Amino acid sequence: MAFNSELIFEANGISKSFGGIKALDNVGLKLYSGKVHAVIGENGAGKTTLMNIIGGIMRQDKGSLTFKREKVEFNSPQEASRKGIATIHQELTMIPHLNVMENIFIGRMQKFNISKFGFIDQKRLKKSANEALDLINLSIDPNSFVKDLSISEQQEIEIIKALSGEASIIIMDEPNSSLTGSETRHLFNIIEKLTGRGVSIVYVSHKIDEVLQIADQITILRDGICTGTLDKNEVDVSRLFSMIAGREMKDREPREIQTRDEILLKVKSIGGNGFHDISFDLYKGEILGFYGLIGSGRSELVRALFGADSIGEGEVFLGKKPFIANSPSDAISNGIVMVPEDRKDQGLFENLPVNSNMTISNLKALSRFNFYIWSSKEDKITDEYISLLDIKISKPSQPINSLSGGNQQKVIIARNLMINPWIIILDEPTRGIDIGAKEEIYKLISGLVKNGMGIILISSELPEIMSVSDRIAILHEGQLAGILEREEATEEKLIAYATGYKHQFTE
Repeated sequence: MAFNSELIFEANGISKSFGGIKALDNVGLKLYSGKVHAVIGENGAGKTTLMNIIGGIMRQDKGSLTFKREKVEFNSPQEASRKGIATIHQELTMIPHLNVMENIFIGRMQKFNISKFGFIDQKRLKKSANEALDLINLSIDPNSFVKDLSISEQQEIEIIKALSGEASIIIMDEPNSSLTGSETRHLFNIIEKLTGRGVSIVYVSHKIDEVLQIADQITILRDGICTGTLDKNEVDVSRLFSMIAGREMKDREPREIQTRDEILLKVKSIGGNGFHDISFDLYKGEILGFYGLIGSGRSELVRALFGADSIGEGEVFLGKKPFIANSPSDAISNGIVMVPEDRKDQGLFENLPVNSNMTISNLKALSRFNFYIWSSKEDKITDEYISLLDIKISKPSQPINSLSGGNQQKVIIARNLMINPWIIILDEPTRGIDIGAKEEIYKLISGLVKNGMGIILISSELPEIMSVSDRIAILHEGQLAGILEREEATEEKLIAYATGYKHQFTE
């Protein structure tokens, strides 16, 4: 349905690939002046990639952009900004040690110069800053340092910065991820003022209730494809979940699950940075999946269980013994290991070869007199795990960077298996690897639980979490929304739980 307002921007047939993986495939988007257009979808749907293309951060491979009936191509955010398109990122770009007025006009300070030596006319700068703040009636002292402002106030300054640059389109990427309820309401009031001035807002979020409250139109992305755009009066919540989730699922292979009679890990009402009041049991021979959207607290939870972050409240039992890891080495010595989310920065020692990357957590068992590495022992155990995990390499001394992503991941898993753990935490174990390598990782995971290991699996991919897990725990804004058995889990149900709409399936 067309709006009674001007079509200000159009993206047609936008496609973008990274290393052979399609992030966007023939996606279209229309923006109207004075309207809020929400873009939603699960993790990895392509939302941020699309925003980065519209905002000039990256170029599309195919497709076209039209702004005010003129074909445009942006090679940088500055080019997009000069046309009137501004992006407010989830991670704010304020410079904390500059004051408000300097942050508003940064990059445009030359118009306040009073000499060729770059001296700034402070009175004129302050007057312009106050005029900009008055655009949406903000009462913030322009002399305040940004580091002393709240996240909500910093976000307001980002908006003022965009408006002072005469932005006619403002992209807000997860703008309320760090805001309280009252701050979010204040943000919505500002958005209402912006649209009243004719500004078009692109609102990227995973919070369905807020999207339904604020959006005039909603575009849904799934696996890089646009599954549809709905006007406000067409939206039905169950239809929305179906459009977000509704890919065809392969039949899940039945897997024999061991009797749940031995608890490896019991977690009771624990809380920490980014999560609170979490309780669950992990059984011997079980794969317990954790699903949630960005900011749900999944990675923070497992980092705390692994001792990388602290647990502030609650109890943890390893078997029947109370145990809270004070450090990763503490967790490892008690049989808990972790394959981290960021393979490159958190998992690999890029200046070391394959064999050293594999054995670095088990050096004590390979050392002679705790003085030097017994190379024959290291070669033997490295060869065993290369064979066991079918790691494709030419020789163990090969540089780790020369391996494919899937084989690098297997090296990290081998490193953790060498200490004979009881529990392994896998945080996004197949991110950035191809389909064939994923299948090999899945087979490896199944083999581990057959031997009695307990696995905590975090994944943002719904087909993966549903096909691999025995049970699925869903987090929403740092809390446990529920734990579903494999047989009762559907994509729509998981998304409903993850977005705070659990009641759609429980009432």
